Amino acid sequence: MDIKLIDEFRRRTNANYDEAKYYLERCNGDLLEAIIAFEKERTGYEKKSNFRGGANRVLNGLIRVVQKLIDVKLVIIDKTGKDFNVPLLLLLVLSPIWHILLLVVFVMLIMGYKFLFREISDPNVNVQNFVEKIKNKARESN
Repeated sequence: MDIKLIDEFRRRTNANYDEAKYYLERCNGDLLEAIIAFEKERTGYEKKSNFRGGANRVLNGLIRVVQKLIDVKLVIIDKTGKDFNVPLLLLLVLSPIWHILLLVVFVMLIMGYKFLFREISDPNVNVQNFVEKIKNKARESN
């Protein structure tokens, strides 16, 4: 992420560095979209929801955590250099069978596979938009 872009975001929104970086990464470096997303979440610009103060903050925090779990991926690289991206959320879902996964990872390490954790944002996967669509449909049905 370009430091000038982060500084411009901070200048316009009075956000801290982490918030600026988070919103710019979430919006793939688009300054205008990042500012709009920041203002919607921070100033209460968006429509009133069924959630009250604290519950809305908890929901937004949960949305951020789920988005981060989707964005952070375990990259498995084979001998030929081909890589496979596995979202961290999938690993958490499969945690009940951790002993089997550990055995598979051990065998793959012996076979020459490499494992890396990387943050790879996918613009097509946005948890915030998904939750907003669900909220809107719930409002329409009431």
